[in-house]
Amino acid sequence: MSEFDLKIKEFIEELGGFAETAERTLAEIEKDLLGNKEKFSVFFERMVAIRGTAQQLNLPAVAQIAKLGEEISVKARTAETRPQIRKCVGSLWDALTTIKYLLEHYTEKTTEEQDILVHRLEATLKAMGGARPSVDASEIDQLLKQRR
Repeated sequence: MSEFDLKIKEFIEELGGFAETAERTLAEIEKDLLGNKEKFSVFFERMVAIRGTAQQLNLPAVAQIAKLGEEISVKARTAETRPQIRKCVGSLWDALTTIKYLLEHYTEKTTEEQDILVHRLEATLKAMGGARPSVDASEIDQLLKQRR
């Protein structure tokens, strides 16, 4: 087994804990959509951790889905209606399930189903007002130079 395979195996084991917490959190939110929407922050934190590790391991498909999960989690905390929250919860279940599948089958190619999921997650995010503004590395460098 290669070093990369060992790292993936460790990540999958670590994801088990993350996924368990995320699944439990989504189940709690489903019990009281409006009353428990602040718990989306727990899901957000899990997606940040998954995305970071996926980027380190050069797993761009996992990182992309985790990033969309992060953004939907942020938007879900400010959602005002039960249907909006329900849509976010469904999308996050899909994201989590797909991430788990991709990690367990990381040697397989990207599938059409995965592309469809990414499109649906992006559509959910767009319907919720879009992603938060982001800054890339060159913009950060420029800001730091201006600060000096």
